[in-house]
Amino acid sequence: MDWSNLPIDLLRCISSHLSIVDLVRLSVVCTSWNFTPSNYALLGFQCRPSPWLLLSNDDGEASDTLNFRELTIEGEEAVVSFHRCFSSISNHIDGRRCFGSKDGWLVTLDKINLQPCLFNPITKAEIWLPSLQEFIKPQFAPDGSFRNSSNENFFDITSEDLRDIYFHKFIVSSNDTSGIVVVIYGITKALALACSEDLTWVHGPQLSPYNTEHKEQFEDVCYNEENHTFYAITNFSRVLAFDLNGQNVELICPNRPNPYYRIKNFDCMYYIAFMSGTLFKIERVIDITPRRNHNATTLSMFVFKFELDVVTSSSSSYSQWIPVDELGEYSIFVGCNQTFSLHHTVAIGIKPNCIYFADHWSNMFPGYVDCDVGLFDLYNDRIQYILQPYLRTNWPPSIWFTPSFS
Repeated sequence: MDWSNLPIDLLRCISSHLSIVDLVRLSVVCTSWNFTPSNYALLGFQCRPSPWLLLSNDDGEASDTLNFRELTIEGEEAVVSFHRCFSSISNHIDGRRCFGSKDGWLVTLDKINLQPCLFNPITKAEIWLPSLQEFIKPQFAPDGSFRNSSNENFFDITSEDLRDIYFHKFIVSSNDTSGIVVVIYGITKALALACSEDLTWVHGPQLSPYNTEHKEQFEDVCYNEENHTFYAITNFSRVLAFDLNGQNVELICPNRPNPYYRIKNFDCMYYIAFMSGTLFKIERVIDITPRRNHNATTLSMFVFKFELDVVTSSSSSYSQWIPVDELGEYSIFVGCNQTFSLHHTVAIGIKPNCIYFADHWSNMFPGYVDCDVGLFDLYNDRIQYILQPYLRTNWPPSIWFTPSFS
């Protein structure tokens, strides 16, 4: 048997050991292997995950190109090296900002219709979601701006800035037409849910039955595939679980003090993720002291795992977050993207036991966000900044992305 006649099952097995770039190279070896990205997806080909960083470009949202840098290791340092570019895709991304990613898909949103779309830049596949325009039902101020109230205070937002101020993050359960998407939106960071088959978005769980803090709001959401449940965390570490319809809400963890709340020049962002069946919380401490060149810099990371029903000496029990300094062979990726973890022997070019962080919305303004990309090594509590602050506008913010044919 010659190479061109290798069974599809064997090629599929080979592909699982290759990066997506090597798999594309494989397709040009001979005509019988010359599959298109869409064919790879239909045939069930999977490749080794390789984290890429989606970067801003000089043309901003008017560009027809997505620019990525591949993550790798040189010596003991993490670097972004190879430039991966997807061009001539203006009909998919023109006028749209990337708000997140999951397993090779980007979540994009336009300014006019506020209609989210899941887009795979490898296969060019799209999944459209209902418009958010009707759902938020903004009130028009006399000057034509949008007016939204929070705690009886009114915020006037121009239509140009509405998308970038009002919508924060999208979280996806699965990359198909039946997948549920959760959006964190609004001045108070509320939750809403929809899938591509819905006509409109619906409100997610409310904090009001549990809220004891005046400024408590949702920070991050993760999806647990094992029990088909979303978990949302607030800026006071409160965790709520809810089903794919936004119902059956359960209080998993009550709120905890936020040591950085109302402390000048410091902020703290919270992320949440499931890893090997355990719920993890990541606290990201950010220095927001005004400086001439840039303002926001990540200073430290703290990781906690959630333990339910901890039994005390008096036989009573309670739930708590336990500090950890060991993620085993895994690393976690946080930022504007959907929080995810990768095993360093499976993923290409990552260090184990690290928190990789990308740009965040802590100090975000439309058209500009501070460049803050690096990793926190839990072994030695050391931060390595992967990118230096840009001399040009850093917009849209960078996000982590794992290319896939899925």
